[in-house]
Amino acid sequence: MGILEERVAVGIGAAGVGAALVGWWAWRRLSTPALPDKWEEVGEVSELIIFPVKSARGIRVQEAEAGVYGVRVNHLDDRGFMVINAHGEGMGCKQAEPLAAVVTEWKDRVLTLKFPGLQDFSLDVKKDLKDKKTIDVKFQGTTVPGIDCGDEVASWLSKALYKDTKKARLVYKGDIVITRQAKKIEFHNFTQYKKTDRAAYSDWSSYHLACQSSLDDLNSRTEEPILMDNFRPNIIVKGSKPFDENDWAYVKIGEVVLRRLKPCQRCMLTTIDPIKGQRSKTMEPLRTLKQYQLLKEPAGLAKAWKDSPIFGVTMSIDVLGNISVGDKVLVARASVYPQFKGY
Repeated sequence: MGILEERVAVGIGAAGVGAALVGWWAWRRLSTPALPDKWEEVGEVSELIIFPVKSARGIRVQEAEAGVYGVRVNHLDDRGFMVINAHGEGMGCKQAEPLAAVVTEWKDRVLTLKFPGLQDFSLDVKKDLKDKKTIDVKFQGTTVPGIDCGDEVASWLSKALYKDTKKARLVYKGDIVITRQAKKIEFHNFTQYKKTDRAAYSDWSSYHLACQSSLDDLNSRTEEPILMDNFRPNIIVKGSKPFDENDWAYVKIGEVVLRRLKPCQRCMLTTIDPIKGQRSKTMEPLRTLKQYQLLKEPAGLAKAWKDSPIFGVTMSIDVLGNISVGDKVLVARASVYPQFKGY
């Protein structure tokens, strides 16, 4: 069976979108092998975070859907909006550091943006984007569709991010079906990736998990406190041992099952203060993580990531469902199922 069409028209009805997703899910089920049968309880979900706009501030929620494109709250997928530059290229706070300090709110399908020195801006998706055009966006080496959110929010973002010295616009995923595959690293074969793994406006894949104990361990080694927001995970687990997540091949939360694609290698993005939107002069947390969280094997990957320490895991989804803060977290370990290690 071939993959779904790259784009479904903006005006597509709910039935059309539903049929497309049912087709995707049927294909996914056929291509997914049997799941592990041995699970170990390691802790519980302590926080759930959805990032309405890629690279902007996230919103902590008590419950969320676990969907094809990540956590989903009130009809909004994680990273459901993305800022693009004047050339139509998707971007984040590595290209515009102040984006990290843009506060987001999402209520009744209204996105509100806040930034110091500017009046709050609200975008009503149901009303303001009803007749907006769909554009093609260059992102992560491919082309993805997006609904152009208009000139007013573009002007607001240009002021917030560039003080009007450059142009920025906002695009919205909406009900456009995107079949962009989760991004694979070309120089290494991560065997847990599947052709059905999806991502919309997230860099690598639809889910990112980290452990509170790992952050606590990191902060015991640094002079300045590091926030979990520096790492931008969706699911935070408490109760496990520090960096135990490096051994989790599968994660089960209620009926939801997530599959690890790869460890999450860290870059300069983590050094941008998520409150101030400014890069750290001390290069933390990268400087400290490099002292004890560099990958050691396999040799080729360790060499390629010699300056990229590991924190958290990048995941995809095998069983959809709902997740809530307080849910028990069960795992299947790569050390128990070496065939699922994935790298």
